[in-house]
Amino acid sequence: MEQIPNIQELSIVLTVPNHNPTLLTPDFLAGSGIIPTDWELSRPPVLSARASQVAFTSGTNIVAQPGTITFSETLNHKDSDEVQVAAIAKKYAKTLPNLDYQAIGINPKRFITFENEPDGGRNYITKTLFAPGSWQDVGTEPLQASINLVYTLEHRQLRLTIGEAKLKLPDKDSVSAILFAGNFHYTVTGETAEERIKHLQEQLDNWQSDLEAFQEIIDTKFLSQPKSETILSIRDAV
Repeated sequence: MEQIPNIQELSIVLTVPNHNPTLLTPDFLAGSGIIPTDWELSRPPVLSARASQVAFTSGTNIVAQPGTITFSETLNHKDSDEVQVAAIAKKYAKTLPNLDYQAIGINPKRFITFENEPDGGRNYITKTLFAPGSWQDVGTEPLQASINLVYTLEHRQLRLTIGEAKLKLPDKDSVSAILFAGNFHYTVTGETAEERIKHLQEQLDNWQSDLEAFQEIIDTKFLSQPKSETILSIRDAV
C-alpha cells in the first residue's frame, strides 16, 4: 500500500464532574503559569458555559466541557522531550486541586494516509485485516467497517479502534486514511484532595510508555506484517 506521511496526536482527558468550562480562558492559562506567556492563539477562543476551547500555534488545544477537560497536541516530527500536553494537564490540575478528579484517559491517535488510493482505507480493513467472504458483498454500497480490540498490557489495558477515514491535507484533495485510536484508562483514587492530585500526577507520568506501546503495536503488528499474518476472520473481529 502506498502511503504518505502519517499524522499523530496525543490527547489527555480528565474526568471532572464539577469543572466549570468558563474557567478555561487564555488569561487564566497564562496567568496561572499553565502555559508559557509567549504562546500565541491559532484562532479566537470559544468561551461559554457549555464548552470552551483554546487553541495555540504550538499545536496544543484545550477543550473544557461539563464533566471533562481535554488537552491535545499534534506530535508530527516531535521528539518525546518536546511533547508538552501531559505537563500542561499536570499544571492545570495542580492549579485547581480541589476539583473532583475521577479518571484519566491517555489517548494516542494516528492516521495512516493513502495517496492515489481513493479506497485505500476501506481496502486495508476489508482485504488486509479481514478475510474475504460473501458477508462483505451485502447491500448497494461498499462495506464500511471498524474494529475494536482490547490488549491487556502490563498494569493496564489498551482499547484500540481501527476505522477508515477521509483527511483534507494542506495543498491536497481529501485522501483515504486509516485511523488507529487508542485509549488507556486510569481511575484517580485517594481520600483527600492532596492524595487524589498526587495519584493523578503519577498516572499522567504513564503517557510516554503508553504512547510507545501504542506506536509499537501499530508499527510491528499492523504496518510491517505480511498480509497473510495480519488477516483476521470475521469471527475473530467481532
